[in-house]
Amino acid sequence: MTKKTAVLFAAFALLASQALFAQAAAIDAAISNAARDISARVPQEARIAVLNIESDYEDFSNRVINGLIMNLVRTGQFQVVPRSTVEMEAAREELGFQMTGYVSDDAQRRLGQFLGADTIITGTVARETAATYRLVVNAIDLEAFAFQYVHAASVPLDGQIAALTSVVIRDYTVGQRFGMSALNTIFGAGSIINGHRIGWAVAGGHTLGIGLIAIASVMDPLWHSDMTSAELRRRQQRADRVGISGYVILFCSLAFGWIIPVSHTRQGAVPAGHIAAGGFPLGFELVSTNGRSINGARVMYTRRF
Repeated sequence: MTKKTAVLFAAFALLASQALFAQAAAIDAAISNAARDISARVPQEARIAVLNIESDYEDFSNRVINGLIMNLVRTGQFQVVPRSTVEMEAAREELGFQMTGYVSDDAQRRLGQFLGADTIITGTVARETAATYRLVVNAIDLEAFAFQYVHAASVPLDGQIAALTSVVIRDYTVGQRFGMSALNTIFGAGSIINGHRIGWAVAGGHTLGIGLIAIASVMDPLWHSDMTSAELRRRQQRADRVGISGYVILFCSLAFGWIIPVSHTRQGAVPAGHIAAGGFPLGFELVSTNGRSINGARVMYTRRF
């Protein structure tokens, strides 16, 4: 391989690598830019507390919160309150505070004061268009309770954001299936409660079996002592047949009720495991983005260093 060819090959590899990871860096770049701009507006040595980022997706909020804390610490310009301290103080003061959801201005101000912060960081993440999310990060001077800086950026809906905003519904655990089986002994209640109509078949089987057993008891010759021996014998045989049929149906219905939860699948659940073979670096997983049905796919890539 000539030197020129080697250079061209290296350049091509670099471009391909950048293209592969450009989207994955979009959210991280937006967080880094927000922290950089905030550090240019907030006085050095200020005590900063990242309080909350409101969004519909806890994982997305956590990614932004942790990223802001990490980038602000890296500047070396501020005293950044650890996230654990924020959560512990919020719990101690019983503010009903959540770092990934809506928080009132009063709760933000009170928590910032409890933490001894000079500046608090809050923000939101919301869907902007079909292809982008809007990230807004606010730096608020706690003494005046006025904005020091507001950073806004559009973040493309790439694979990383899709992973953070996907609602992955896990299927029933072994314990949950066992619980459904146990409840199915009560007229299929376990399956019915969990939205599986087959539970009504179990309920029907229980009802029919118990009904036949009850009919057999009424037909028992002991209740008809005025009959002849032949009539009693025929009556007994009929009663026995009805009773045995009732017990068989009830037993089969009970067994079916115990077994059927094995086949139950939670609505919108991701199948157990994802498609990936051996040491192959790519994994494929079906996901739900609406919490009701599987309507998307997630591709996972593993890198080892």
